[in-house]
Amino acid sequence: MPNELGVATGMVNVSVDGRPVEAPAGSSVMDACDLARVYVPRLCAFPGLEPLGDCGLCFVTIDGAEARRACSVQVVEGMAVDTRDDRARGFRRSSMQAILGDHPHVCLTCPQRDGCSRDDCMYGNPPETRCCGEFGRCEIAKVAAYVGALEQAPAYVHRELGVIQDHNIRRDLDLCIGCGRCETACDILEEAGSALKLVETRTLVAADGEVWEPRSYLGRHVAVPKAEDLRASGCTFCGACVLVCPTGALTAPGAKGAAWLSKRRNRSTLRPAVLPPEDRLAFTRDVVEELPVCEGVFRVFDAGGAVLQISGVMDLRRGVSEALDGPLAGDARTFVFEIDPMYTQRESEILARHLQEHGSLPRGNDVLGDLFDDEDDDLF
Repeated sequence: MPNELGVATGMVNVSVDGRPVEAPAGSSVMDACDLARVYVPRLCAFPGLEPLGDCGLCFVTIDGAEARRACSVQVVEGMAVDTRDDRARGFRRSSMQAILGDHPHVCLTCPQRDGCSRDDCMYGNPPETRCCGEFGRCEIAKVAAYVGALEQAPAYVHRELGVIQDHNIRRDLDLCIGCGRCETACDILEEAGSALKLVETRTLVAADGEVWEPRSYLGRHVAVPKAEDLRASGCTFCGACVLVCPTGALTAPGAKGAAWLSKRRNRSTLRPAVLPPEDRLAFTRDVVEELPVCEGVFRVFDAGGAVLQISGVMDLRRGVSEALDGPLAGDARTFVFEIDPMYTQRESEILARHLQEHGSLPRGNDVLGDLFDDEDDDLF
């Protein structure tokens, strides 16, 4: 109900896929879906940040009528939201296909992706069109797999817009889809410096002189510093832009970058990202024996979904097999894994995120080592 100033106050009752939920008046349908623990895909939206609203991935149907963007519609009393409607799913797939046309995605569909060394491609795809440093763990890959648009996505044409290392932050313009998350976080967070802006891709000419023609609404823009570099633009190097980036366009590479980002994550006021539900594997020997023999990270869960162990290993099959015989095996029910040659760095990142979200480490991880050692904790 509105107050005397016309501002909505209190709570409203809505249903999401038949599930009743109370949501604050004035909040979005997407917020209501999150409260109901019903995942709606998104790339331009992030908890606590105003979404750009152009990714077109959050379509739902409302009260049995037309499909609408969940991020831009406010809840009202008695509203019925359907996230499973075929019309809405069709809009999502079309949007995701267009977005992937502006982003490298061979790595998402390759039949060899689970055992790829990322060196020589047996199909002859050049590295810039097939994979990046976020291989196997980026948000856009998880969202694309959930939406189901991978096989129909148009071929990506490399833009050659450039890669810049700015202190601990690596900016790869060719991986940017213009979702606007980094700019919004940089503008509104107290710890940030309002150092970023979105520019039209038509103003950026590739190395070969070609002007990029985007396939999606998001692809019309990329994020760049307001001045010649981040420092000159007023960047505080809080790491928020890296934490919200869904594509690998903004990263903190290497062991030094991972340690730097872990400290920023621990201090950040950002809430955790909302990610697609994971397809967890049964924690059984026959499943484990099918795992690839390569470097990676695995997480083990109990029957209630709580994380029991997070481990980075040189050999996934051997590492998970050893966990099968370990002290937590009696409580373990499922697990997930991801391939990553920089498995120690990735393990540290996941542990840091778990510590931030839960306030403690998983039972199987007794010590965090020197991940949060404040020695040499300089600004950059």
